[in-house]
Amino acid sequence: MKSKNRIQELLKQTEKVADAHRQFYKVYFEDNSMDFAFQLALGTVRNGGGEIGEMFYTAAQIEDYNPDSWAEEWPRMAERVERKAKQAEADGHVVSAREFYIRASTYYRTALFALTPDNPGFLAVYYKSMTCFIKAATLLEPQIELIKIPFENTFLPGCFSKAETNAEKKKTIIAIGGGETFFTDLYLHLGPSANKRGYHFMTVDLPGQGILPMEGHFFRADSEIPLNAVVDYALSRPDVDGERLAVYGASGGGYYVPRAAAFDKRIKACVTNYAIIDIQRIMKEMAIQSDEVKMSPFNIRMFQLMAWRNGLSYDDMVGMIDLTKDFSVDPEKIHCPFLNVTSEGEYANPATQKMQDEFFMLVRNIEKKMIVTAFEDGAGAHCLGENTGLLSALVFDWLDEIFQEVSVL
Repeated sequence: MKSKNRIQELLKQTEKVADAHRQFYKVYFEDNSMDFAFQLALGTVRNGGGEIGEMFYTAAQIEDYNPDSWAEEWPRMAERVERKAKQAEADGHVVSAREFYIRASTYYRTALFALTPDNPGFLAVYYKSMTCFIKAATLLEPQIELIKIPFENTFLPGCFSKAETNAEKKKTIIAIGGGETFFTDLYLHLGPSANKRGYHFMTVDLPGQGILPMEGHFFRADSEIPLNAVVDYALSRPDVDGERLAVYGASGGGYYVPRAAAFDKRIKACVTNYAIIDIQRIMKEMAIQSDEVKMSPFNIRMFQLMAWRNGLSYDDMVGMIDLTKDFSVDPEKIHCPFLNVTSEGEYANPATQKMQDEFFMLVRNIEKKMIVTAFEDGAGAHCLGENTGLLSALVFDWLDEIFQEVSVL
């Protein structure tokens, strides 16, 4: 009964304020935003990103509501697991080594939910996470390719994971994250599930993601420009079937990806996990300027990171409202098949519900579908991070049907 009351209480709050960092049922922490980040981390277990025992032990060491405690404890566990990886590698135990390395990478990365880049530990933890991911990538079969796509005065870092080692052209999905992501998140979110189903998987950091803001590359309204370079790269590969190229966007990627699909007819299917017409409309509904919902220190830290990714100072969270005034997309311009997945918790917010419905109605292609996933299926939070198994089934079963029709034609 207490759990049901918690869900109802949080649903009432989300009717007033849109907040992607909302967890509707307690997993471990009293701090709602900290609990949300924890369930996101737990969602990587299915794809090898963590072990339950290691993750819950780490959680038990963290002081509730304290983002600094979070940022201290996750690297401690990561270091323990990384040492095991190095020992296993030295002893020739390849499978154990790669499994330890990928988990260590996830634990280092999880610390970054609560570290701002002005902290001396931010880059050190990031590079440790990437080093472990790269080690794991080289020990997999087939190996995960680390890619760098030239763009303006930098490159977009990412990875390409093959379904098989042969050179045959395969259906391919490009996955793009949102306001807080690193490309490694998207791999653990969807990559292995794509490969199991015969899809090549590709993901990159766009401007604003990863550590690109440190180079002065922040989120931008014209996401079709960097994504055009990403599609160019994908189609330059001899193993990518250009007639079966899909794009997937989670969270803020639910804006970046459809914006690209509206301009680039080379994209043959578009999937959003939370569709966004206008980012400013969402910003106006968030807790950053609301007196009705008090943000915890952990939630504030996450929004400070979002402000930084938009080129603002950490404390100018409200500035994201004016900054995103041109971040909009016209769904009527999306001519390829379209799928939108959203969760029951997100859909409970009136503004979010209105935008999901409006987006869906405006897409012209008759091959379109919208799915609202339920709390009872363990899929009520933002972007289904707690149930990547269900998400994968919804996304790839739909794509299989779409691409089967394409091959018949």
